[in-house]
Amino acid sequence: MPTDSSPLPGSLTVPPLHGWLGIAALLVLAVVVGVGYLVVRAAGHDDSESSEWLSWLDGRSRTGVVEEPADPGHAPVPLRRGS
Repeated sequence: MPTDSSPLPGSLTVPPLHGWLGIAALLVLAVVVGVGYLVVRAAGHDDSESSEWLSWLDGRSRTGVVEEPADPGHAPVPLRRGS
């Protein structure tokens, strides 16, 4: 007569980390790719982006115009140099 080979209730028949090796490998790979991207991005940094940003901000600035907050009925008066 054949014996019943089913495991006893509560016994571990599968290792606790079975199947997690692939997930852990993908997680490690994602971290390595992310750190590599940050290193390459930091090493290749040039000032062209920041200089473009600063020139855009300079173009938006309102230099040469003096506002008079005490008299809201009048437009801003241009600043005259050399007078």
